[in-house]
Amino acid sequence: MENGVKPADGTQSISRAATVLSVVASYRGEGVRLTDVAEKTGMHVATVRRILVALVNEAFLSFDRKRKLYTIGPTIFAYAVMSDSWYQHRETFLPAMEEVAERTGDTVLLSVRVGSEAVCLIRREGSFPIRIMSLDTGHRRPLGVGSGSVAIFAYLPVEERHELLATQGAAYAQFGLTAEDIEKAAKETHRNGFAVNEGKIIEGVYGVAVAALVGGSPVASISVAAIAPRMQKDRQREIVEIIRDAMAKVPGVELPA
Repeated sequence: MENGVKPADGTQSISRAATVLSVVASYRGEGVRLTDVAEKTGMHVATVRRILVALVNEAFLSFDRKRKLYTIGPTIFAYAVMSDSWYQHRETFLPAMEEVAERTGDTVLLSVRVGSEAVCLIRREGSFPIRIMSLDTGHRRPLGVGSGSVAIFAYLPVEERHELLATQGAAYAQFGLTAEDIEKAAKETHRNGFAVNEGKIIEGVYGVAVAALVGGSPVASISVAAIAPRMQKDRQREIVEIIRDAMAKVPGVELPA
């Protein structure tokens, strides 16, 4: 009740659903149980169950029946990404990605910024027979975590970088990283013109990435991920040149100096 006026049923339902979504989102990829959502929201368990079921039915949430955990669903991701103009033009990157996959033989990923995260929009596999455990289409990470994400983070305005470093500590900690780690990686990216991740997220999986800039602002990145033996220092730079060569052909995109 607000100002002595009881909200309409529809408004109340929307408000409750938004509260439930907020609680589930606060757990990020870990997932949360029904009882924990009820405790956090202060709602009756039966009410929370009805809301969760409705949100799962619309794919705003996903439900792991085995672990009994709720996580943010694909509809939320789709709405967030479709609001970004670079989602609409993601296919303009396809020729570049296919060229990189063909020339390197490794896994190629296109990531875009969505708020404080980088979302993998497209994944392409090269000819190398070993498939790596890495990002898949739709997966997201905090800006600064992983080579593709670092490449975007490093070219954000200084104020935005500082704000993220100050507020995303818990998100970084989930990947065993600190704000200091992210800041160091960003500085190295600026110095080198490309980002490198040497097995810090997934053991034995290395990545290099180059940011795609528009008007000096980072909108996306193309990264290559491979097993460590295929990512020695000399080959890292070779792959970076392949990425830059392919990205130079993408209309409207600038490359870091």
